[in-house]
Amino acid sequence: MKDFYTSDRCFKLWAYTLSHSSLLIRSEMKYPDQDDYSENTSYNIDLEFWSVQYIDIPSSFNGITIKEITSKQLPKRISLEFLKYNMKIFELQSKGLQYYIIAGGLLVGKNRWENQDRVFNYNSNLEHEEIIYIMKK
Repeated sequence: MKDFYTSDRCFKLWAYTLSHSSLLIRSEMKYPDQDDYSENTSYNIDLEFWSVQYIDIPSSFNGITIKEITSKQLPKRISLEFLKYNMKIFELQSKGLQYYIIAGGLLVGKNRWENQDRVFNYNSNLEHEEIIYIMKK
C-alpha cells in the first residue's frame, strides 16, 4: 500500500480520550530559542485518529511513516473483530518497527497552538491552520 504520510520529526502520544475514542499523536513545534529550531519545526504536526478501536504504539516515535493496510496484512495477534463498521487499519513504521492503530479515520494537520491549549481543548473541534492529509470512512 502507498504511504499516506512520512516525517522525520519526533512524535509523542499526546492524548487519548476514551469517551470520544479519539487519539492525538503530536510532533511539537519548537520556539526560536530552542536547539534545532527552523521554519520546518516552527509548527506542531498533529495526527488525529477518531473512532479508535485498537492501539498498539509506543509513547514516542523518532520519524514516522503511516500507511493503510488490508486485513490480510494485519498481524495474526490482532483480532479481526476490531474491523467492524468499516474501520481502517493504519500501520505506523518507525526505526524499522511496525505498530498498528485501527480507527475510523485520520487527519494530519499543522498548527501553532500552544501545547497546553490543545490538550485542554482536544474535544472542542479546533481548526487546523493547514490540513496535510485526511482519510475518512
